[in-house]
Amino acid sequence: MDWKIALFFFVVLGSALAQEMPVLYDAFFGKPVTEKRGGYLTGVANGTSLCTILVRPCRKDEGRRVDGTCTNPKHPSRGAGMSPLPRLLPPRFGPGNTLRPARDGFELPSARYLRTSLIADGTFTNHEFSALATHVLVTSAADNVDLFYLNRYSRVSDCCLGNTPNRVNPLCIPIPVPGDDPYLRIARVRCLNLTRIITYQDIGCLPNSLPAERYSVVTPLLDLSTVYGYTDARIKTIRSNQGGELAFRMEGDREVPQGNSVFCTNNRPPEISCYNFGDDFQTNLLSSIYLTTMWFFREHNRIARGLAKVNPCWDDEKLFQTARQINIAQYQYIFYYELIVEFLGRKNALAEGLIYETDGYVNDFDPHYEPGVIREYIIGFRWFHNIQPGKLDLYRNGKYLGSRPTPDDELRSGILAINNTEADLTQGSYIQPSDEVDYVMAPDLAERYFGDVQLVNDLPATDIMRGRDAGLPPYNHYRKICGMKPAKHWEDFHDAIDKDKVEMLRRIYDDIDDVELMVAIYTERLMPGTWVGPTLYCIMVHNLLLWRRSDKFFFEHGDFPAALTIPQLTEVRKTSIARVLCDSGDDVKHIQPAAFFRQGPWNKPVSCKEIPGIDLNKWKDHWCPKDEKK
Repeated sequence: MDWKIALFFFVVLGSALAQEMPVLYDAFFGKPVTEKRGGYLTGVANGTSLCTILVRPCRKDEGRRVDGTCTNPKHPSRGAGMSPLPRLLPPRFGPGNTLRPARDGFELPSARYLRTSLIADGTFTNHEFSALATHVLVTSAADNVDLFYLNRYSRVSDCCLGNTPNRVNPLCIPIPVPGDDPYLRIARVRCLNLTRIITYQDIGCLPNSLPAERYSVVTPLLDLSTVYGYTDARIKTIRSNQGGELAFRMEGDREVPQGNSVFCTNNRPPEISCYNFGDDFQTNLLSSIYLTTMWFFREHNRIARGLAKVNPCWDDEKLFQTARQINIAQYQYIFYYELIVEFLGRKNALAEGLIYETDGYVNDFDPHYEPGVIREYIIGFRWFHNIQPGKLDLYRNGKYLGSRPTPDDELRSGILAINNTEADLTQGSYIQPSDEVDYVMAPDLAERYFGDVQLVNDLPATDIMRGRDAGLPPYNHYRKICGMKPAKHWEDFHDAIDKDKVEMLRRIYDDIDDVELMVAIYTERLMPGTWVGPTLYCIMVHNLLLWRRSDKFFFEHGDFPAALTIPQLTEVRKTSIARVLCDSGDDVKHIQPAAFFRQGPWNKPVSCKEIPGIDLNKWKDHWCPKDEKK
């Protein structure tokens, strides 16, 4: 053979093989691993497995991957688990990544003291939203950032040595309790246990000379990772490989995931069930996450069965991927168009480009946006603990049966299989009101959020400490990027915070630039036409735009081969959380059409037969013979 021809085949074949070979990306930097970086990682225990992401070549004809890679082909590793969390502002730590000190060099005020001064214990019901709204909000958080750090919380238990804050262990950031604490002075509790978030430095991916950055093992996207998982290995274990379905078993007349998880450590006899979802820790952590995930788990199988009837020649893979695409599409639609739009205001959401009034595609994908979930969003979103009920009500056929304290059912999904509890909680979710948007938090959340793991804990104080742990800059810095003037005097805060709250902040903080983001989010007045304050509004808009624009496969995008057709997109826009509960909830026969809102004269329960849904005939494959099956 002529050497030129041989060389030609070598180059062409070599190029083709190179295009098919996976590439090892640096998890933090998002670039292919260089020889120098590879040398650094080989010197770290498990450095290659923990600090890198293996990315198969992105294909133009494919849809959304379970592992999140190629969500944006320009940044193929972003969107996968182990990616860093982007920030609106650079971090502000103390020396050696310690917590940021006050301007005078001393520690910031006790988070417990801040909490008891600004947020009271109590329960007031909201006249607008149902508890179902908080269920989906909490699940959305678990969908895009992992809560597995709670394991570290329970594992590191020496952060309060002899009721005294442990200042030696670098993993500890205990919360000191003042001696005159209004609630704990009688119990003589002087310290609340708390540990730091695990960072890239902790696992050796970055040197301590760089600012500490948290990682998350789940995909930072709205992609139902609680249902499907976030790795290729995981999805293989939960598929049935038949009919496009997720593996399931029947518990009585309830369809539940097949197999048992090990995470229901708080089950009590006779509770034996623990459900093997895509992310079985987070879904079994809280009843609200469990319920929402179970509904969308069943939705997948319902959709797969419907597609199999419409297209009997489709194989398992085609059915599975299409059912998953539809399921995620309706989840994204419900989150943006039915839920978040009500908290931010429909006019605002339209003006910001979060939602659109159109019958067609919205092609706002921008390859310059890197997929992720903004650090400030993760912290600020904790404000929604404010409206989360401390107890979940049980209803049966419209009759109130009682309630279950949220902390009592953490990592205890087995209780849901007993005495019709899951069905009763499902009905309760859309009948029970959420808590009021105010400066009061339900005691079961505020003081008992971690159940019996610790004698006493404080959720809002923990929220404040998480902001410090993340190295968030002062509130004043965020005012500037959110359209408000940085405050030079305490009175300058009056544009967003009531005078009495500003006076409290003045008494607690020594300097105006010591006031923290999370504290401000808890104290700001609601923006007109919204249910959130101006800074949280700003942060949420930034993050919600990032999710839309960085995700090639967002349900409204039409500029890729596997996109929904316009008729299919039209069907997705007919769905609602009420329809999902009618189809995949337990014993739901009647429900109010706007199920995120309380029942009332304008929102009366109707038969499920009257709730619109998706017509799967719009997915009819006309190349599929009617009598052919696979």
